[in-house]
Amino acid sequence: MFKLQQHIAILVGLFFVSFSGASQIYNTQVEAKIDIDANSEFVEFTGSAFNKTEISQSLRYVLSVIRKDPQTQKSLKKDQTGRIVLDSGRKQNLSKTTISANEIERVIILLLIYSVDNTLLGMDRIVVNGNEADRKAAGENNVSAALSQDATHEEDDGVLLRGIVIEETKTKPGRDFYNLFYTEYLKYNINGEKIVTIKETLALANNTKIEVIVGDTKILEFFVRPQPDYLKTLSTEAIKRVYGYFKDLREGKFIVKHY
Repeated sequence: MFKLQQHIAILVGLFFVSFSGASQIYNTQVEAKIDIDANSEFVEFTGSAFNKTEISQSLRYVLSVIRKDPQTQKSLKKDQTGRIVLDSGRKQNLSKTTISANEIERVIILLLIYSVDNTLLGMDRIVVNGNEADRKAAGENNVSAALSQDATHEEDDGVLLRGIVIEETKTKPGRDFYNLFYTEYLKYNINGEKIVTIKETLALANNTKIEVIVGDTKILEFFVRPQPDYLKTLSTEAIKRVYGYFKDLREGKFIVKHY
C-alpha cells in the first residue's frame, strides 16, 4: 500500500498531461503510445508501436524530449531515432527516456512514427508539469486523470495538439530547411494550434520541392536548392507566414484560399 501511495505521489507531483495524437487522423494504421513507469528517483517513458493493419510495416520513429534551457530559456530538443519492421497485429517497444522524479520544469515527451515514405502514421505526446494551456489543449478537466497509465491515454477525438512540427523530407537540403525552420519556430515560441508539416516531394527533372502546410492549408511552396543562404531566406519567409497564419486564426479572421 505504501509503495502504491508513493507511486501516486510522484505522479501527482509531476502532473502529466497526455494528448491522444489527433486520433481521427493518426494512429489508425499504426498506433503510437508512450507508457509511464515511475519510482522514487526516476520516471521512465517507453515509446511503442502497434501495427493495426494486416500487412508488415517498415517504420521510422522519433522519440523526442523537449525542454527549455533554464539559463537561456531557449528550447532544447533531443531525439532518439530508429527503424523497425513490424508484423501485422504486433506491438513493439521502440525507445526509452527518463527524467528525474523531482523535475519541476515543463517537459514534452513526443513520439512520432513514420512509414517508409515518411508519411506520419502514429503520434503520442505527454507534457510533464503541464500548464493551464496544456490542460485546455488536452481537454483535461481533472488532474486526477494523471494517476494511472491508462488514464493518461484517454481517447478524445476533440483533442487539440499544440506546437507540433512534422518533418517529411527526402534529401539533405530538405532536412537542412526543416532544421532551420524548426529552430526559429521554437525561438519565437509560436506553439501553434494546428500541426505544421514540412513536406518534400519529387518535382520535374529529379528536383524536389518543399511544401509548408499548416493543418490542411499550404502556405508556402518552393523548389529546393542546396545553398545555405537560400534555405535560410526561405525559412525566414516560412516563419513569417506561419506566424501570420496563427495570428489571423487567433483573431478569428477568415483564411481565404486562392486557386
